Amino acid sequence: MGETKRIAGIIRDYIAREHISRDEFAFRTKLGRSTVDKLLVGLFSDKTLAIVEGHTGLPLRPPVGAPDHTGPPPDGVEAPDPAAAPSVLAPPPLQKPSIAVLPFTSMSADPEQEFFSDGITEDIITELSRLRWLFVIARHSSFTYKGRSVNVRQVAQELGVDYVLEGSVRTSATRIRVTAQLVEAEIGKHIWAERYDRELNDIFAVQDEITRNVVAAIEPHLYAEEGFRAARRPPGSIDAWGHVVRALGLINRIDRRQNEQARALLEEAIGIDPTYARAHAVLSWAVWWATRCYWWHDSQAGYRLAAQHAETAVSLDPAEPWARMTLGLCLSDARRHERAVSELRVVLDLNPNFALGRTFLGWVLLRAGHFDEAIAETGKAVRMSPADSFSGLYTATHGLALLGSQHFEEALPFLRSSVAAFTGYAGHYNTLISCCGHLGLLEEAQGFIEARNRVGPPICVSVLRRNLAGFAHCDVFVEGLVKAGVPE
Repeated sequence: MGETKRIAGIIRDYIAREHISRDEFAFRTKLGRSTVDKLLVGLFSDKTLAIVEGHTGLPLRPPVGAPDHTGPPPDGVEAPDPAAAPSVLAPPPLQKPSIAVLPFTSMSADPEQEFFSDGITEDIITELSRLRWLFVIARHSSFTYKGRSVNVRQVAQELGVDYVLEGSVRTSATRIRVTAQLVEAEIGKHIWAERYDRELNDIFAVQDEITRNVVAAIEPHLYAEEGFRAARRPPGSIDAWGHVVRALGLINRIDRRQNEQARALLEEAIGIDPTYARAHAVLSWAVWWATRCYWWHDSQAGYRLAAQHAETAVSLDPAEPWARMTLGLCLSDARRHERAVSELRVVLDLNPNFALGRTFLGWVLLRAGHFDEAIAETGKAVRMSPADSFSGLYTATHGLALLGSQHFEEALPFLRSSVAAFTGYAGHYNTLISCCGHLGLLEEAQGFIEARNRVGPPICVSVLRRNLAGFAHCDVFVEGLVKAGVPE
């Protein structure tokens, strides 16, 4: 495990040092994006390392016949602190059943129909995630396997789960066929399988039936005690649902153009069905994120609009987690810390496996000054999505929580990884620059200052001091910027 951490760290540092994105690294090494995602969390084969070495010159593998250095360190050499290792590389054992839902395969000849399979996968993950006795891998990690031929046992080992659900979807003009199978991962045993042939408008009933069967197969006694009910309120139109599914796929990539496309789809969905809570809820998040990234022409108006859509969604469906999450973020932005924390706790009461909600609970806890709990929550979110493609948001927030607690060396690899994942977002650079300042990495900090100024307004201490005023981590954040040489 120590060796995999070392190799993943070398690759993350290389991406950060070269100021390239994960996609650019994938192009440079001729590897797929999903393979690169796994490299960054310590999941790789010897063949993959050989390819990376050939294209980058990085010394990843020890020379043949090299001695094993897993024993005690030589005299005078300090042993590494295990607590400083990124938790994503060494996930703790789980005390409850765990599952990954792989993207259902689209069997339709028309690629435009692929959103059906994505939507079914998304909704099953959401419904399973509401069960607090079940640990569910986040959508962002599950979808790194999309379009790949995978070995279920290998997937389970990479994601650290007991069960894997996989399936396929075929659509025609008016009908849909869904197959699903649940596999117990350790021995590859098929626990349950079913095929559904239904009218297209019955898609929501099929999703609920699959979810109920999965729950019953995994934990029948807990199922009997707790029961299962689909909390989701399906829209009145399959078209509105399809628009939201497409928007979620775009939002998960988190860049400006795709955010704009997602917002347009969500507005169309609301036009089709104004009472569809999920459409308002996801739009609230999309608008909040666009405002956060300075993509909105008027930031105050952007945050107000985000809050309005969130409030509308909650009035339509109080159990809508995306809406409650955005409301909590708006409260936190207004420095109403304890109310923000309470709102984010409600999100996790509704959906304990909502990884994005959990990372933002950690964020608002940090802002409120609850540092230890913030680290615990952001660390859990990273564990929920160990092979994340969400543009560095999970690693960035965990790194920020560690920095706020002055665990600078432990924060550094997470912050480097977040910048490598989303080179176009100034916020990731700001935290990394502060961390480098605290650690005395002034040359590296200068490189990141230059890279950051190419993607946003020039960084200056006074602006960030003003933006962070009223947050508990403000002083330590600003102190790092000053040490890094950021101008006032």
